[in-house]
Amino acid sequence: MDQDKPIFDKEKDTDVPDPDETPIRDRKVVTQPYDIAIQSLVEQVKNDTIFLRPLSSRPRYQRQYVWTNPLASRLIESILLNVPVPPCYLSQNDEFELDVIDGQQRIYSLFRYLENQFPLSSLEVLKEISGRRFFELDPKIQRQLKTYSLRCVLITNESHPEIKFDVFERLNTNTVPLNAQELRNCIYRGPLNNLLGDISGEKGFLDILGRKSPDKRLRDEELVLRFFAFELLGLESYKTPQKHWLNDVAKLGRKINNDEVDRLKAVWELAISNVLEWFDPKDAFRRPGSRAVNRALFDLLMSTAKKMDASVAKSKAKKMRQLVDLMLQSEEFSDLISRAVDHKKRTNRRFELWRMSVEEPILAG
Repeated sequence: MDQDKPIFDKEKDTDVPDPDETPIRDRKVVTQPYDIAIQSLVEQVKNDTIFLRPLSSRPRYQRQYVWTNPLASRLIESILLNVPVPPCYLSQNDEFELDVIDGQQRIYSLFRYLENQFPLSSLEVLKEISGRRFFELDPKIQRQLKTYSLRCVLITNESHPEIKFDVFERLNTNTVPLNAQELRNCIYRGPLNNLLGDISGEKGFLDILGRKSPDKRLRDEELVLRFFAFELLGLESYKTPQKHWLNDVAKLGRKINNDEVDRLKAVWELAISNVLEWFDPKDAFRRPGSRAVNRALFDLLMSTAKKMDASVAKSKAKKMRQLVDLMLQSEEFSDLISRAVDHKKRTNRRFELWRMSVEEPILAG
């Protein structure tokens, strides 16, 4: 039930387009057919060319394997009967590794069967092979299964990252659609993405979110990514759609070195520690009376908290609470953190008011 609790404030007008949205000019997406024999597919999974859960920790956005053995058996039966099987979609990264975007349940079912992990069951037509594992099949049927070509579509690494991201959203066919951060875990894996996962499990952050464990939908990681986007790219770089701006920093994060990872972690730890000096975990980043985190308040408080030494922040805890309380009484500011919060002009105005009314006074002494 912990995973079902809302994390963030409900924001109004989230579907209202930002008139200052930055268009994508290069709309290039490159796909190619990638039909592959089942035996070859199994080998590519084994040799870390194709990655899928639960054999790998990536892609983290993928749900766990949920197909029952009878359902997997009917897939095997369909293949042996030459019944068309829906295509799978794969993503190619710069290292020419392949992540499964759509088709994980089918591919892992085939892998499991060729690895003799379950016997066939609940067959409707080929009842004579019911109860058999792969090694128990007639050699002719084994060859038929191993040489069957599974239809796949490969989204290559030549595709424009933003368009590739949008294509993944359209291809997403899970019962519960993947959100933007889950998709980033496929496209932008690297040091920064790993750091997001580490931070999401830290006790102080979990206490603030009111969670016992990291969010399975990675919404907590997206919140941390917002912090690093402002840290690495700056407010002046902010653009909409916001998801594309976050994609920019996620892409940058693939190439950062260990020293930069350590620096970012230290900046985060300082900021979150200072916030916890100022507020009780259940009150941090929240409007009065709210149990959910307000993302706009998170951006603002963290932007100031990272600029203060721990001892100074601790000595100014009472003043910070007073300044924030006063800020929240402003009708304009309350509107700016509640409605169309991702719009560029409203974001800039929100930071401007915060800087004048909270940050400059608290940093001045």
